Amino acid sequence: MLKKISELLIAFSFTLFSATTLAQGANPFIGTWDMDTSRSNFGSATAPANLSRTYFDHGDETYTYMVITTAQDGFVSGTTARYSYSGEQYPIASFNQDQRASISYQKIAPTTVEYTVYLNGEVQQIGAKVVTPNYQQLRIIIQFPNSDQENQVLVFNKRD
Repeated sequence: MLKKISELLIAFSFTLFSATTLAQGANPFIGTWDMDTSRSNFGSATAPANLSRTYFDHGDETYTYMVITTAQDGFVSGTTARYSYSGEQYPIASFNQDQRASISYQKIAPTTVEYTVYLNGEVQQIGAKVVTPNYQQLRIIIQFPNSDQENQVLVFNKRD
């Protein structure tokens, strides 16, 4: 009996260690993130009432993001794109706009990616997304190189 309990404890420990190792190697962006409006800087833009981002892993080195924004007046908008970290441009689907935007990503560190948003072939936005070492906070630094819009730093907390 004691031998069986010992074997079960060893098997459980191995499984727990394997799951922890696997989780540490997983993409830290995957999951749902809710914006912390009190810690975010919107530059010259109006802060939304709510903003959440969800990232999905398709298991083939491609990912999908979905952003849902609720404006102060209650208007809901959203965007989504499937992408990879290859630097290739991928189309952005917007729920409320007819504009032809695209996005490209490059991973520069395990918890940092850089991205560029294009609109009709012109760069509209560049930025970086950084997940903190404890994987509980996402910071997005946004620049608008071809406009007078001020830079933004958005802070998101991981949803449990």
